[in-house]
Amino acid sequence: MFEELLSSPTDGEKLPYDLLVERTEGYSGSDIRLVCKEAAMQPLRRVMAVLEDHHEVVPEDELPTVGPISHGDIEAALKNTRPSSHLNASCYEQFNADYGSQILQ
Repeated sequence: MFEELLSSPTDGEKLPYDLLVERTEGYSGSDIRLVCKEAAMQPLRRVMAVLEDHHEVVPEDELPTVGPISHGDIEAALKNTRPSSHLNASCYEQFNADYGSQILQ
């Protein structure tokens, strides 16, 4: 899923997909999509920060380019994104305790 949603940098550096798989244990597909989206936003945020520092119109030939997604961008995304599946699991467990079949207990 990471290989599909995150493109590798053009400088030949390969993203650590194996590490991503390990670090996202317990994440749902939706959570992983959110991590990828957050990582993809990091280069845009860097460009926006540069543009916000200029108080006048920046000529087109001086506009910063949006770089590729880096390992640091992924680290930031993982730091800011948590799995949601454990939240759903506790709701299902409570529902089962309240209304579920008592035959198996």
